[in-house]
Amino acid sequence: MTITRFDTLIIGQGLAGSALAWHLIGAGQRVCVIDDGHVSSSSLIAAGLINPLAGMRFNLRPDTDDCLRASARWYAELQQFFGPQFHHPLPMLRLFRSAQQRRFHARRLEDPGSAALLGARFENGDCPEPVAAPFGGFAQHRTGYVDLPLLLATLRDWLMADRALRHGVVALQDIETDASGVSYRGMRAQRLVFCDGARLRSNPWFSWLPLAPDKGEILNVRDANWTSRHIVNGAHWIVPLANGEMRLGATHDHKYVDSGVTPAGRDVLLAAYAALRPDADVDVTAHRAGVRPGTVDRHPFIGRHPERPALWVCNGFGARGALTVPWYAACLADHLTDGSPLPPEADIRRL
Repeated sequence: MTITRFDTLIIGQGLAGSALAWHLIGAGQRVCVIDDGHVSSSSLIAAGLINPLAGMRFNLRPDTDDCLRASARWYAELQQFFGPQFHHPLPMLRLFRSAQQRRFHARRLEDPGSAALLGARFENGDCPEPVAAPFGGFAQHRTGYVDLPLLLATLRDWLMADRALRHGVVALQDIETDASGVSYRGMRAQRLVFCDGARLRSNPWFSWLPLAPDKGEILNVRDANWTSRHIVNGAHWIVPLANGEMRLGATHDHKYVDSGVTPAGRDVLLAAYAALRPDADVDVTAHRAGVRPGTVDRHPFIGRHPERPALWVCNGFGARGALTVPWYAACLADHLTDGSPLPPEADIRRL
């Protein structure tokens, strides 16, 4: 049997697998991505939010500056190379969900490192968009969204043209490793990297990693009398899209982690929209669901298997992938090509 040789095999052409392939190919590596047509990818479902202040407490994680710089640089590089705009910078309105959240905002104001992220505060009735904001809120900078379906489709075509993509569901039992590399169905490589999201739960080599999968449902809607000029982020978020629709999300379900949509999920999201715009005339144009590959400590999983040196992982980016994947994929690519150290907060040796 003829053996086709590569430097790196990548399982999954979601955002993590695509970014890693881009950086490795750019470094001169021979790469093959194996993908099932995005059957299990959460990247196509995600809103692609760029939001550097996370959660109810507006947390600023230590990796945020690195991630903001790397994501802006990578999306601009892709636009220059391919032409379409993938990254859409948009200001975000953070709506306070309680009086307590105002205190978290006040603490953030005391941090000099957050100054570039914080805009004007507003009270109820003064919100720049016609939505209910009973506790007020504030404007946030360096935010936006990434058109992930367009980006992944564009990179898929590029990989196919470069003969660096093979379609099919990976049969894990056919992966064989030895001291010098890995073999899979007529392919031989130095390493294989799993970038296949929530499927990590059933991976025989990496299922020990503490993944915290989180199912999310999202609606695309049209409001007869309004299209936001901002991302609106409160208990749920609204992202205005280039086609005049708005994406509304998202639900969270850690129990039923499948990719099926539910009437309950739709009802939750429409109730959230009605709370923001009580008299709105809204039509649902799409309803989707996916499973975010979150982690228990909210840091991604990057690194080499402790006993199978040919097997690697680049996974666990959760809901923040559009912001964090460009940085960590570049770090892993540098590590694989020139031995640069992995960020310790993501290196699976921490576990």
